[in-house]
Amino acid sequence: MSGIRNSFARTSGRTIKANFTRPNNTDQYTAGDVICNSTSAPVIMTFSGAVNTDFQMGIIAQATLIDSANQSTKLDAELWLFDTTVTMDNDNAAFTPTDTECGTLVGIIPFSTSYWKAGDATSGAGGNAVCHVQGLAIPFNVVHASNALYGILVARNAYTPVAQEVFTVRLHIID
Repeated sequence: MSGIRNSFARTSGRTIKANFTRPNNTDQYTAGDVICNSTSAPVIMTFSGAVNTDFQMGIIAQATLIDSANQSTKLDAELWLFDTTVTMDNDNAAFTPTDTECGTLVGIIPFSTSYWKAGDATSGAGGNAVCHVQGLAIPFNVVHASNALYGILVARNAYTPVAQEVFTVRLHIID
């Protein structure tokens, strides 16, 4: 048991987050659509402070997706994480990463409909919901001075959003 305690004593952890407000519409997403902040000038989610500067690497152990709405049909989504910023597709457009961009992929975190829990159970815009995924072990290195990871949320089901719905992603990192 002391070996386990000692290994935990040598690690440190932190939580980093990024969020965005989606456009002011309720246009339904289909599987493979990007969910982001704009239909004309999207900005990639930036997770600053991804690594402890002593190590330059980390492991994503858990991830949480927080939705400012509580829709009856929950979002089935993936978070694609990259170690370099990539070109964003517009909100509600097909996700089209290039071969080069896929070469910078750190991992894909599934936010499955089965993991969603209502926070405030009020239906629609008056409520909220949380999807927490544990048991991840996604190693990564930061390859640039910005000390950041970059993320794109991709729908994997038909999902009808709330206008100006806010999505927040929290990544739980272990060094």
